[in-house]
Amino acid sequence: MIIYVLFVCSFAVATAEFVLVGLLPQVATDLDVSVAAAGQLVTAYMIVVTVGGPVATVLTRRLPRRELLAGTMALATVSAVASAMATSYPMLLSARLGSALAQALFMAVASQVAMASVPPERQTVAVARLFGGFALATVLGLPLGSLIGEAYGWPATFVAVAGLAALGLLGVLVFCPRIPNPPPAGVRDSVGALLRPGIYAGLGVTLLALTGFVAAFTYVAPMLRTVTGLSPGWVSVGLVLYGLGTIAGNLLAGRVRPDAITRRLPLAVGALTAILLAQPLLLPVAPLALAGLALLGAAAFLVVPLVQTWLMGQVDTAATGLVAAVNISVAGAAGALGAALGGTVLAVGLGPAWIGPVAAVSVLASTIVATRLTRVSTPRGPSPAALLDR
Repeated sequence: MIIYVLFVCSFAVATAEFVLVGLLPQVATDLDVSVAAAGQLVTAYMIVVTVGGPVATVLTRRLPRRELLAGTMALATVSAVASAMATSYPMLLSARLGSALAQALFMAVASQVAMASVPPERQTVAVARLFGGFALATVLGLPLGSLIGEAYGWPATFVAVAGLAALGLLGVLVFCPRIPNPPPAGVRDSVGALLRPGIYAGLGVTLLALTGFVAAFTYVAPMLRTVTGLSPGWVSVGLVLYGLGTIAGNLLAGRVRPDAITRRLPLAVGALTAILLAQPLLLPVAPLALAGLALLGAAAFLVVPLVQTWLMGQVDTAATGLVAAVNISVAGAAGALGAALGGTVLAVGLGPAWIGPVAAVSVLASTIVATRLTRVSTPRGPSPAALLDR
């Protein structure tokens, strides 16, 4: 049951992140700021997620996991309520920073809880379900949040997000097992666990693969409009297909056993490379363009949980939360690099159809790194499940 609870929690915190994108014009009007200023709420949020995750994980490393997870969801709930009640830009900014901190810490703690709550052979399933909440937020949370905002005002959207977070908090209090504290470790030991070739390689897969993915996805709407010639309605259909693809990829990731990740991951990253390389051929044909978008989402959300599970299996139990948080931070950095890469392709005049092939260079490098993970693997001893106090 705890895996389903974590799914609800991740859906809530991911929806809290994504939902503001569809509400920026309303927020700007109501708070009497420019749309550009409202957009800085998104930028500030991502900075906190990227930087705050590892820092908060280190500072809270000695706290009980169950209580810390509950506290994180309580912060997410309170921050969403505060967002709904905000009447000025500084108030909303402060509330959004609280949501960002909750999300940053949630992914680290929830990853630990997920892996510690299941037998070793089901750890990939547990982590995949955790990321499944993020996949569902892209296809369901964002559009529903936008619809609620249009019908009842943007504060109502955050009330709905607060309700989801509160439901997740209740689930944690009722169903989360009591997990022993990780073995005591100082800051130097915690950080030192990351200074291994295998960890560098795994983080490299995340950085290179997601840089290429985000470069293409950031500009998917212009691609579909200018190259494929789709109307705005069909672009929305394409985004729904992308969301369904992310769910399919997430479900497929859950079928990979932890001991098979190093064999399956290069295939997943290689598939992402092939999809990006094929974009100039797919985009001019509408059915192929839409199918390619779904495959793009599936490949990306197959890669992400596999890397997260593998990385957490390379360190001692005390450092699993930190490596999970650092991987999420690297993913955030990849998002910034990817958006810049796609923009550079357009700035030099190559056109949106060529973003995919250029981005594929980064993902191809990730594929090469992924093929070497077996050589640098240093699996830890006891699995987290062995420490679970049943």
